[in-house]
Amino acid sequence: MCILCLFSAQPLPCLSGCLCYYSVDHQANTVNCSYNNMTTLPAKLLPRTELLIMTGNNLGNLDSVPENFPKINVLYLNKSSIKTISDGALKILLNKTENLYLSNNNLKEISSLLQAENVRTNLWLSENPYNCNCDMMWMRDWLLNATIVKDKGNVTCGGGEWQGKCCKISFNKTPYVL
Repeated sequence: MCILCLFSAQPLPCLSGCLCYYSVDHQANTVNCSYNNMTTLPAKLLPRTELLIMTGNNLGNLDSVPENFPKINVLYLNKSSIKTISDGALKILLNKTENLYLSNNNLKEISSLLQAENVRTNLWLSENPYNCNCDMMWMRDWLLNATIVKDKGNVTCGGGEWQGKCCKISFNKTPYVL
């Protein structure tokens, strides 16, 4: 019997402060940089990285993504104190990931690039204090039919309700679903 075959993950040399391992089952690499106080996405990843975990970092304003950012299956950016994502950074992330976790951040707005017909990335967007104003009405309307948002039932307004003359729908005083 092969004793090494019993292990499904093998440790690999990695980025400073991160843990990298190779999954024999999936024949792909995982890079875990969670809770590492990182302020940017890593510029380099191991070849064949399928999963990048950046949970719990301090990304703040995500204005750019490294030019050579590889195509990966899953990118966890949840709980990373993200306040804004530029259109350019979001476009790269949508083109390079199949599953993008942006929940539990500080996003008040997000680009309408999400509603483009060619976006196929599965998204998690809940637990952000979105501004529910006229500029974000597109998001409420889009969420009604968006199949790519996997937690859309938990996407809520940060301020509690839709604001502005453009909002013709009234809500009660309970938590407001977009």
